[in-house]
Amino acid sequence: MYLLVHSSEFQRSKYLLVFQEVAGKVYSVSNSVQSYLNLEKTNADLMNRIVVLEGEVQNYKKQVEILSDRTSPDTIRLGADEAVYQFIHARVIHNQISETNNYILLDKGSDDGIAQDMAVISVQGIVGAVDFVSSHFSRVIPILNSRYRPSCIIKNTRFSGSLLWDGKDPRYTSLSGLPSHATYSKGDTIITSGYSATFPEGFSVGVVEDAYKRKNEEYNSLKVRLFTDFSTLNEVMVIRNTLRQEQLNTEKGGIIE
Repeated sequence: MYLLVHSSEFQRSKYLLVFQEVAGKVYSVSNSVQSYLNLEKTNADLMNRIVVLEGEVQNYKKQVEILSDRTSPDTIRLGADEAVYQFIHARVIHNQISETNNYILLDKGSDDGIAQDMAVISVQGIVGAVDFVSSHFSRVIPILNSRYRPSCIIKNTRFSGSLLWDGKDPRYTSLSGLPSHATYSKGDTIITSGYSATFPEGFSVGVVEDAYKRKNEEYNSLKVRLFTDFSTLNEVMVIRNTLRQEQLNTEKGGIIE
């Protein structure tokens, strides 16, 4: 090979052409592998940035509510720099979607500031609520669980109902318990109502695809296509409401600390 390559310019040019082609393919594969190895870090960096931005958006919204509340001057005690909602980035390490009552396991726990009943969302929409917490892990009861029925509303009309999953298709759920006079249209967006101390108002859930009425029921139900793709769920954000306990105490008529 050495003699052939160096014996003539023609053979040398052919060799360099082949070598360049092979080297190019090797570098291309190497670059793809390196990009794949860096993808996890890139995704983590993006999620951390989203966590920061989501927290800023929610707290700006809360500040607007406080400043516009002229009937309750005491609420101004919440400083402009005091965060009402804090967001914690977590990774899904186990995810069920095929059972009637599914659960999700996260790689963060009480040592990371996560507690029971905290809301969990993805970049697409809501996921569920924290059900059980250990020091380093937390279990989430998702909306793909027939026992969990978070309150949601139709964004355009503000009519409220409860999400209900029938244990079949993980892409869909139902908004049930809507009054018979409720107005809605196909394509309407469903969002969280904010009626509980778990989910703030306004987080995306899905879009209306159809309407129906269950047998022997007076209320309407809507078929909702979920924004969150649970089959590929990998990164989530856990929401900590710093005013949660105060809200719960107020609802129960207890002492506000």
